[in-house]
Amino acid sequence: MKKFALIIGNSTYPGSPLKNPVNDANAVQERLARLGFKTLKRTDATNKKMEEGLNEFSAHLHSCEVALFFFAGHGMQINGKNYLTAIDTDFDKEIDAKYSSLPLDKVIEVMENGTNQTDIIMLDACRNNPYERKWRGIDSRGLAPVYAPKGMIIGYATSPGQVAYDGDGENGAYTDAFLKHLSIPDITIEDLFKRVRNTLSSSTRGRQISWEHTSLMGDFYFNFSFVTDELLPEYSETALADSGFTPHSSDIALEIINGLKSHDWYKQNPAISKINQGNLEKFNKDEIFVLGRNVYQVACGTAQKAVWYLENLHQNLKQLNKSVCFHLLNGLLFEVYFDSTGRFRTSTKADMIDSIFQLEKSDDFKESFKFIRQALKPYFKNLFYMPSSARSISIDVSCIDIEKDNKAIDGVFFEADNVLYDATGNEYFDPKKDVCIRKITKKELNEELSSALITPSFRLRVNFINLEDERETLLAPYRMNIKRLAK
Repeated sequence: MKKFALIIGNSTYPGSPLKNPVNDANAVQERLARLGFKTLKRTDATNKKMEEGLNEFSAHLHSCEVALFFFAGHGMQINGKNYLTAIDTDFDKEIDAKYSSLPLDKVIEVMENGTNQTDIIMLDACRNNPYERKWRGIDSRGLAPVYAPKGMIIGYATSPGQVAYDGDGENGAYTDAFLKHLSIPDITIEDLFKRVRNTLSSSTRGRQISWEHTSLMGDFYFNFSFVTDELLPEYSETALADSGFTPHSSDIALEIINGLKSHDWYKQNPAISKINQGNLEKFNKDEIFVLGRNVYQVACGTAQKAVWYLENLHQNLKQLNKSVCFHLLNGLLFEVYFDSTGRFRTSTKADMIDSIFQLEKSDDFKESFKFIRQALKPYFKNLFYMPSSARSISIDVSCIDIEKDNKAIDGVFFEADNVLYDATGNEYFDPKKDVCIRKITKKELNEELSSALITPSFRLRVNFINLEDERETLLAPYRMNIKRLAK
């Protein structure tokens, strides 16, 4: 994910210097760089240097996915508009101050005109401004609320009517609180800002409360954790692409795996019955991994003993030692997402994921979820749910009136994007044009959405739009062709 940040910190205001904004800018740049941001920094900048920085920032907003603007220094509100001041801002007259400062509206417009999906603005800029007393039109109650365009979040150091404190240490109180939480893995930006607010309130004894305006459509994480690649080389290429894999360590390994690959329930079910610690001690790790893949494959093919094995997976895994359990569960998880050639699946295979993903809740299996999380790293933007994220996915199902009293699904929306396509996969599904529709209950729809989104049902929340009544049956496509296009 390409991320770019413009960071400005102004301290040396004539006659009214601030202690920490340059420190703030330096600290934020260093921390963001560690988190994968390319950064552009301006400290103690003149108005011209701020404008030049914004122009350079703008040039990057068509080649990145996340843009962040950070400002620490004096900010002011004049007639309902916000301005970020330079070290050479002319404060003698109100009109001169406006035109020798950087308008916040201009920053917002520049970011809105980029192609990036996520825009973040952070303003540690409501410090008590001694220059404001000179003008009649000044509103000294901090910065004014502004409209946040789609895909943007604006974080303010203070609520209206409050003053931002420059902090007792090397950083402003707001920036200091932000830095304390910035590197915490796997929390959304909204949750991060809540933690910042709590820390800030505590450190200032309730005198400063940060706040945000947000129009974000999806989730953003400053630090989305992935383990290193150390777990991926566990298995040979023939195990990761297992179509031609042949067990060779023991007769029992050959017997069980070939039985599962037979496509014959009368061979598959007895093979499942032979999965126990005694037999698996004779397998090598590649064979245990491929065994896990085949157990999941056979369960999705509805071989009864394989289905039972997964429905009681936690209990079955507890009977195996730690190493065997790790490799078997890795294989089960890998089969959900990758085909027999080792490629990421273009069609879903998630019939039994609830049984596997229930294990996310237990520390006993966390290493296997680290394994699959790392394996999925290149495909993160294609996924709706990332293993071990332990957060709910919200889907909006849009319905329209069609043929008499029937309601039909005409869209499935994830983070405001329609992800329901017709059979060709090239056009959105349209119930008025597509004759391949059938009746489906809400319960059946939830199950099919869970599978199509590769999201455990207990992590999926489905909201219905334009469905005022309590009807249980809808018209839907015969196949829920759902895909998230990587952006």
